[in-house]
Amino acid sequence: MTTQAQTETSTESGLSETTLNLIALGAAIGSNAERAFRAHQSRLTELGVSNEDMIEAVNMALRVKGDPHSQIMALAQTTLVGESTGSCCGGACACEEGGGQKGDCGDDCDCK
Repeated sequence: MTTQAQTETSTESGLSETTLNLIALGAAIGSNAERAFRAHQSRLTELGVSNEDMIEAVNMALRVKGDPHSQIMALAQTTLVGESTGSCCGGACACEEGGGQKGDCGDDCDCK
């Protein structure tokens, strides 16, 4: 979905203020930074970015953030309990944690 804000002029980096704030919104999710999340969400709202676009950025951040969590939990399961979870990723794929199906989230784990 393209918003009016996405047609704004680019910064020195070539990225629009909207794009930079969407990246920062995802980074705030990844680092559990509530204050940063609120600041960038507020700025994106001011720029006219839809909630749907912000949700897309948040969901991407959650998929990226979820993969290492799944892998370390699988390591703990295998090491401490001695059971494999039977998943190619060593645990639930990030997409499963978000309510999706294995392989749907594009995390390159080849889960089926």
